[in-house]
Formats: sequence, structure tokens, C-alpha cells
Amino acid sequence: MNLKRLADTPPWEWPNGARDTLLNALTDPATRDSDRALAAQLAGDFVVMDDAIANALVNVARNSRWSEDIRGSAAVALGPALANADTMRFDDPDDVLISEECFHRTRAALQELYRDPEVPHSVRRDVLEASVHAPDEWHPNAVRQAYVQDDSSWRRTAVFCMSFIPGFEDEILESLGSSDEEVERNAVLAATQGGHVEAARL
Repeated sequence: MNLKRLADTPPWEWPNGARDTLLNALTDPATRDSDRALAAQLAGDFVVMDDAIANALVNVARNSRWSEDIRGSAAVALGPALANADTMRFDDPDDVLISEECFHRTRAALQELYRDPEVPHSVRRDVLEASVHAPDEWHPNAVRQAYVQDDSSWRRTAVFCMSFIPGFEDEILESLGSSDEEVERNAVLAATQGGHVEAARL
């Protein structure tokens, strides 16, 4: 099955073998980099996500053999599954894309990646943006550290994460006046979607 054809087809119209095609592309060492990157982008869709796909994405994100773009895309693809599991809370396993064991294992793996100084900064930013879909105790401090770094890309990531993490109303208000369009756009989203009522009123 052609990955490009999958990319050009709405996920709800993917054939039955789509999940296996993506899993093979993620796990086969012989997969071309361009195909692995595309597979990582597609594999986060609800139609194909399961424990095996999540584990494969974690392994790609961990693997220093692959490019930063591939590793980052793999991390980002985990965000929707984490959000789904965090929202459903495993009350009905049929409503959750991944198992509870996989959920906790994936969260731990992303935290480990974020804290590893050997992991490229761009990958760590993607890891942080993915992991906040299921907020954890370590996130507020990580977001604060990202926000104060003298690096616009880290600030963009921090403000994006504020949609998911409470307690950043002052930072959101400050970012609403940013000259960086992406920071300001993320601040608007954080103010309106993250429950920061006072910021949203301004």
C-alpha cells in the first residue's frame, strides 16, 4: 500500500491494511526517511492508533539515528492518543485508543526524552507539546522554563502548552501583545481554550 495514497485519502476512507502499512514503515529499518516521516505524521490518527502504533512512535522518537523532523513528528503524533486516554480515563476500554499500561508507558517515555539533554532541542519541544495533551506534575515547571528561555521557538512552545496547563494567566496576557505572530496566536488559543477566563476577556 502506497503511503502517499494514504496521505491523499481521508482517514475514514483508509483501507483495512492501512494500520499495518504504517506500522511496517515505522519499524522497518530499511524504510526510506521520507516514508518514515510521512508514516509518523499519519500514524497518530484515531483510525489506526493502538498500542503497537504508539510503541513504534515512541521508539522512533527515541532513536537518534533518525532526523529531528522524523523524531519530532513521531512525538507529536502521540498527542491525540494521550488526550483521548486522559479524557476517557479508561472507564470503558472500548472508548480508548491505547491501553492504560501503554498510556503510562508513553507518558514516562516522553518525560524521559524531554529531560535528556542529549535529545535535540527541536525534538524536546515537540515532546513537550505532545505530552501536555495528558497533563502531568512535571509540566508546569517545564512550561515555565521554556517560557523564560532566550529562544523564540521555546517561547512559542511554552505558550502553546498553556492551553493545557492552568496557572499561566499572567504569561498569556503578556504574550497577547507579542510581536511574534505565532506566540500571539498561541496566546489567543490558550486564553480561549485553556479556561483562562480573565485573559480571554481582554
